[in-house]
Amino acid sequence: MPHNLSLYLILISLILLCVIVSGCVTSSTVNDDKKIVIWGYDSSADIAEKAVEIYKEEHPDSIYDFEVVKLGQDDMVEKFKIYLATGSLDSLPDIVYDEDYNFLEYMTYYGEYFVDLTPFIESDDYPQFKIINVNYDGKIYALPYDCGTGVLFYRIDLIEQAGYGEEDMANLTWEEYIEIGKKVKEVTGVDMLTIIPEGDMEGRLLYQSAGTWFFDQDGNANIKDNKAFEDAINTLKSAFDAGIVYKANSWDDMIAAISNQKIASLVGGSWWASIISSYDSQSGLWRIAEMPRMTGSDNYSSYSNLGGGNWFVLNKSNKDFAAMFAVEMFGDNKEVANFAALNTYIIPTNKNMMNYLIEIDNGSSFFGGQKVVTFMCSTVPKIKPVKYGLHTYEITYTIGENAGDYINGKMTLEETLTQMQLATEKVVTSN
Repeated sequence: MPHNLSLYLILISLILLCVIVSGCVTSSTVNDDKKIVIWGYDSSADIAEKAVEIYKEEHPDSIYDFEVVKLGQDDMVEKFKIYLATGSLDSLPDIVYDEDYNFLEYMTYYGEYFVDLTPFIESDDYPQFKIINVNYDGKIYALPYDCGTGVLFYRIDLIEQAGYGEEDMANLTWEEYIEIGKKVKEVTGVDMLTIIPEGDMEGRLLYQSAGTWFFDQDGNANIKDNKAFEDAINTLKSAFDAGIVYKANSWDDMIAAISNQKIASLVGGSWWASIISSYDSQSGLWRIAEMPRMTGSDNYSSYSNLGGGNWFVLNKSNKDFAAMFAVEMFGDNKEVANFAALNTYIIPTNKNMMNYLIEIDNGSSFFGGQKVVTFMCSTVPKIKPVKYGLHTYEITYTIGENAGDYINGKMTLEETLTQMQLATEKVVTSN
């Protein structure tokens, strides 16, 4: 009897422990069931935090809780892809921000994890270049958000020292821009711009400004016999040959060129504005204009995109609420749009939000009173639509090295274009 009693008591204790543990787990699950987890990096995470703050103020009785997780971009994308690849749905967020360039990879390999947002989105509210890059098999799988509209940032004090003014910096061709750069370098000793050829950032701006990309509409490599690629690479080489380029050796070096006043201008995505404007000592010295336009075809323009992204909703238990929240706060909320524009120069691509920002734009003191947000918004509808396709970053860093070799005289133009074509084909066929 004592032995049986002891066994009985042990069993009772185990049962009670299981009940207690089960109760704790159930309680935690109930809370987690009403939690919306949002992943973002850099300014997208800051915008998400602001969106949550505003939503709570506007919906004080909401039964949902929120957690915004801010990660580094590379770290976030790596974690996100690992969880998708391993089917770890519980580890995935409910909402995540990521770049346009990764969209097709997510849809091709992990499409079942993403919510069809077609019923929530009015396609006519967005420019075509955004809509075609969130569309898969005729459905919209991400909320189009911002873009890195291509612009020219320049130091008006250095430009004026060389005998030019704001009117001279508007609507330039690359040839005109390079000539101004020569004079600036001669008078001030400062390089006109900075480029990292291996990163191909300027290249991507030039390709899309010409309405072309690494692939054609059928997903085939589209470089070797593409005149726009030839003109783009020659344009960058012309800038280097003119002796007006500060060749940065890293991302940090590129940013340091701004802080150390080693460059008089920069051609890049609109998101550079938040980096440039972080240097208070340079307030009032910067302006913006259209990015220089390539010559060689009437199809080339002064408008392009570099970066920018979208909000994805994951196919989890709270997907309906998460989709509603994303559209309401990131797509349609004017206060969130204003916060993003004023604090980070993140420009939404929703036409209604852009019109609102233009209406309330009072100008930027850092940029000499210029209505920077208005200017950026005005460029967005003019960006040519191109499909970004798969593996953009893998391709861009590969062909960037080829472009660098041509610029440095290690390859002929024909050899460079051939190598770029072969590298792109290899990336496509090996994935």
